[in-house]
Amino acid sequence: LSEVEKEGDIVLIQGVIDAYFVEDDKICIVDYKTDSVNDESQLEKNYYIQLKLYADALSKITGMSVEQMIIYSTKLGKEIKLI
Repeated sequence: LSEVEKEGDIVLIQGVIDAYFVEDDKICIVDYKTDSVNDESQLEKNYYIQLKLYADALSKITGMSVEQMIIYSTKLGKEIKLI
């Protein structure tokens, strides 16, 4: 759950993190996507902001930094590292 300010209004965003784990006191977020795409850049474009919001929320909650944000595409059968 996160609040974002947009043109003076506050917008409430709700989502569920698929998975995350902590390694060496840093967080890695993994989000599974089933979109029917042929190009990983489309997934990056569509979901970067979503994962960034998850990262910001986890950092605030845990006090740890997010080292990796990964999309796993079931259609492409591969992971896409955003950071």
